[in-house]
Amino acid sequence: MKRAIAAFALAIALALPLVAQSFDPRKKYEVTFGVYGDLERAYREVLSGPDFKSKYPNITFKFQTADMNGHHNRLATIIAAGEAANDIEAVEIRFISNLVESGGLTDLGAKPFNGRVVGKDLVKFAMSNATTTRGKLVAMPVDIAPAVLFYRKDLADAAKVNLDSLKSWDEYIEAGKKLTLDRDGDGKKDQFAITHPGDVGVIPLNGGNGGWFEDGKPLEPKQKFLDVLDLVLKIRRAGIDADLGAWTPAWTQALKDGKVATMPLGSWFGGALKTWIAPESKGKWRVAYLPGKLYAAVGGTYLAIPAKVSAARKAAAWEVIKYLATSPVAQLAVFRSIDAFPALTTVYSDKVMDEGVEYFGGQKVRKIYADVALHIPESPVSEYDNVVLSIWMRAVSTVVFGKKSPEVLYEEARKKILATVE
Repeated sequence: MKRAIAAFALAIALALPLVAQSFDPRKKYEVTFGVYGDLERAYREVLSGPDFKSKYPNITFKFQTADMNGHHNRLATIIAAGEAANDIEAVEIRFISNLVESGGLTDLGAKPFNGRVVGKDLVKFAMSNATTTRGKLVAMPVDIAPAVLFYRKDLADAAKVNLDSLKSWDEYIEAGKKLTLDRDGDGKKDQFAITHPGDVGVIPLNGGNGGWFEDGKPLEPKQKFLDVLDLVLKIRRAGIDADLGAWTPAWTQALKDGKVATMPLGSWFGGALKTWIAPESKGKWRVAYLPGKLYAAVGGTYLAIPAKVSAARKAAAWEVIKYLATSPVAQLAVFRSIDAFPALTTVYSDKVMDEGVEYFGGQKVRKIYADVALHIPESPVSEYDNVVLSIWMRAVSTVVFGKKSPEVLYEEARKKILATVE
């Protein structure tokens, strides 16, 4: 009898964590939420809306908001220290690999979350980008950033170039030569095709999001990476870039003044153009596929639950993440609020995707975003991705100055990566 009682007690003890994971609709929860940028504004609107409230009247929220770097620095620091974080933490795709190494994020693919089943309608590449090389799903994608070519139609028309169906980057460079001009006749170029050669330093590599290793070997296949270094060098030698650092005042002003004709970036850049970079340029910008109809992503928001969060709080946090990631109401509301393109593929057939966008001259740009999103290759992340990206971008910077050949820089980068991971 004593053995039976002891066995029963042990069974209850083992079952308690699973019971604690269950969401109780009768219990009141306050979910803490760490976010960056405009996410708090968008999420507050959605989570205070009638659809969410009708489903989860027992959940309230407390937000902690910072700028992107401040938010991710805080998160990396507290997770590395083993300290408590918010119940939900927003993570931009570039920062996921920083957190993978520490093991500080809950595996949402495991029971009781079963995130892969829950996320069956989320775009495949984004789910892959949130999956480690060891198969753990460490976050759920909520918005994505398909990469496209933004361009000034008025400048393209004046130069008599068609940027809507470029077959290759070489064609882009040839068009870029016609877009690079001395407009005021003072002997100096004052209109350029692109801000800097480094703009394409990671975009052909799926925006730098995973894919740095093949069968455990870095920068393979070799030709793929050599081609990108060659492209960067070709752009600089063609003299079509303005040599402007990204997000500097001069960079922003050049885009505002129409002195740069194209920008290859994620779809979120369209929101930046129309809200604060160049709102007065409404109707002048357009969107095209990247040259050669290349499919890539640059950016995206993922929601994670830190491992240190208690089982009971994880239950409520998971309900919120599921809602934001898989509810069409939530996905479209955030999209309308901050131009964060949905990760949920079922909304790609919504009528909003077929609407013309006034800022882009009535062009149906969202159909292009959706098509790109559905074709982006899948690339799992590893704990070394950010280190590799840093090494790679140093190679890109060096090739711009023409000090070393792409072949030499490739080998140097590969050896540095091997020294880091071994």
